[in-house]
Amino acid sequence: KDVAQDSPNNLSLPSNTAFDKYKILVVSHNYTLTPRLLNEARFGLTLNDSGTAFPFDGRDFTAKLGFTGIGPNFPFNGLPNIDFSGDITDLNRNRADGLSQSRTYQFNNNLTWTVGRHTTKYGFDVRWIRAVSPLGFIGADNYGNSSFNNTFSGNDFGDFLLGIPIRTSYAIIQQDNDGRTTHYHFFGQDSFRVNQKLTLEFGLRYEYHPGYTDAGGNIGNFDPSVPRTGRVVYPTGKQNLLAPGFLRTFNACPAPAANGAACTPVLSAEEAGLPEGLRTVPKNRVLPRFGFAFRPFGDDKTVVRGGIGAYNGTLLGSIYFSLTGTLQSDVREFTNLSSGGRPLYQWPAIQSGGTGISTGQLGTASFRTANDINYKDPYSVQWNLSVDRYVGFGVGMRVSYIGMKTTQLAWAPDLNQMTSSTQFAINRPLSDRPFPNWGIIFTRTAGATAYYNALQVEANKRFSNGLTFNSTYTWAKSLADNLGPNATGFVGETGGGRVADLYNRQAEYGDDYATRRHRSISTVVYDLPVGKGRRFAKGIHPALNAVIGGWQTSMIFLAQTGPFLTPFLGSNVVDPSGSGSGLSRNQHPDRIGNGNISNPTRDQWFDVNAFVCPGLATRVAGNCRIGINPTRDAAPIGRFGNAGVGILTGPGTINLSLGVNKAFYLTEKVRLEAGVSFTNIANHVNLA
Repeated sequence: KDVAQDSPNNLSLPSNTAFDKYKILVVSHNYTLTPRLLNEARFGLTLNDSGTAFPFDGRDFTAKLGFTGIGPNFPFNGLPNIDFSGDITDLNRNRADGLSQSRTYQFNNNLTWTVGRHTTKYGFDVRWIRAVSPLGFIGADNYGNSSFNNTFSGNDFGDFLLGIPIRTSYAIIQQDNDGRTTHYHFFGQDSFRVNQKLTLEFGLRYEYHPGYTDAGGNIGNFDPSVPRTGRVVYPTGKQNLLAPGFLRTFNACPAPAANGAACTPVLSAEEAGLPEGLRTVPKNRVLPRFGFAFRPFGDDKTVVRGGIGAYNGTLLGSIYFSLTGTLQSDVREFTNLSSGGRPLYQWPAIQSGGTGISTGQLGTASFRTANDINYKDPYSVQWNLSVDRYVGFGVGMRVSYIGMKTTQLAWAPDLNQMTSSTQFAINRPLSDRPFPNWGIIFTRTAGATAYYNALQVEANKRFSNGLTFNSTYTWAKSLADNLGPNATGFVGETGGGRVADLYNRQAEYGDDYATRRHRSISTVVYDLPVGKGRRFAKGIHPALNAVIGGWQTSMIFLAQTGPFLTPFLGSNVVDPSGSGSGLSRNQHPDRIGNGNISNPTRDQWFDVNAFVCPGLATRVAGNCRIGINPTRDAAPIGRFGNAGVGILTGPGTINLSLGVNKAFYLTEKVRLEAGVSFTNIANHVNLA
């Protein structure tokens, strides 16, 4: 009633309230067992709750509307969605509240034992981790969606007043994502002082990181080990959560063969011989380490240090979240129109009977996103060598070389990509696909590699005579083959952008966007030598000292070259390879010139004419149409574009920031500080 009396263009609902709460607790106990034996025990917990809260009880409100066909159990607070086809504002609340929780409980213990010239340490670290996040598929999910147009009254708002939607839908969600795991770490190390000149460090570490399980069984995975069909797996005992419509879309067993492929096996983790995290985990991750410190001249002015060690990349949950709500995406849809053009149901009913299960055609099922069944944690070997030298006047210098090779990095291909062809992908038979009855099968798999090498030079002056400074310069090169065709940041545990070609990961090899080739940063703090207790005007009158004495300046100077940029074509724009890759993933153009120019400006930073539509002599910015639409586009050329990753250098940064401050001593125990700071005081233009 209230809604009907309101102006149609001013319909509104209360807003959500956002919240973010942190709780951190650390308890530690140190105990000296003997003068040579020390034990350190520590327990800590970190609790973080964030999300949005709805200002009233949507469950009760929805129940009183009397809708039949949804509910009555709502796992979260919300409201039904009301959609209008015209200009009237939709009453879309989607999910009215959502809670994200992060829970980490950590217990570690370190035992230090000193024997002669050896200082040894042994310890363990166990972490119980839980991550909760909202799950949703469509609009209001369990609360239902009703769409109104002008079918029955000639006006969408009129249909709303009659309570006759043209379409309704709802999704079945029984529980939010609730991932849990336990990480185990054990180590031992020995610091051996060989003599006054040489100290050696030996270490061995073991880590075991089981995959996340879901407390509600709301995860699924795709295993490509079965040719032509693959198999899907779900948590043991959670078959009732599987979405029947989705299962039919990829020809789940039992079903007759189709498109030259048998039915797709659907197995529980127990039946598939997998852990409940739905992927195996390496159990032999042993990490050795070695280091040394050497004083070649026997004095305190020169030290040579070096080391090499293996390190495990800890996966913290993003991989797990990609598995949630995959096989369980149970959406029911109803069309409210009979063959005679009359409605089949009217509010408070929101369905006409039947299951509402809609099944897509074979070959349209999309799995986003699987994890490699035999996923391996990233593993890096890092090595370094440095020389430290005291050069006098409180100044020390350090020159270092740092290197790292990381293997088993995540990358993100489509397992169902066809091989290249000169035919349009949409005209190719489903049997051309590795898994004919599937559509896209995005996955995150291990196997990519990265290399990092850097030369670092550092000068450091301890505070004396009113001056301290630190200045560093780094030359670095970071290359990886999992960056994707539109790399724009550091590649994390879920891989970079979706790779263009499943069969040629090397095509994505290039400079990492986030690593600058040259970077220098200097910080300086200087007490101006004027005023009481300083070099000049020591006997200055207190009143005058309050004005000109006791000033301090500070400076930060940053100079770095720009990030490495990658030219690309957006998805669903071109598919030059005819493999279907361009239908869902960004693509590489062809490169016919360098692209970088000697004197770039903000209006033209690189040569756009260096990049053309693959196989066509036209610029990307022009009419680049190939391989998507047979009635409009040029035919595929059977290959991908040849432009690489990180081949352009973006704008660098030069920034000088300056601060001036002064302390006023009001009494012997009370001091007031006042100051001013300037960012980019030189007003240098730094382009994005």
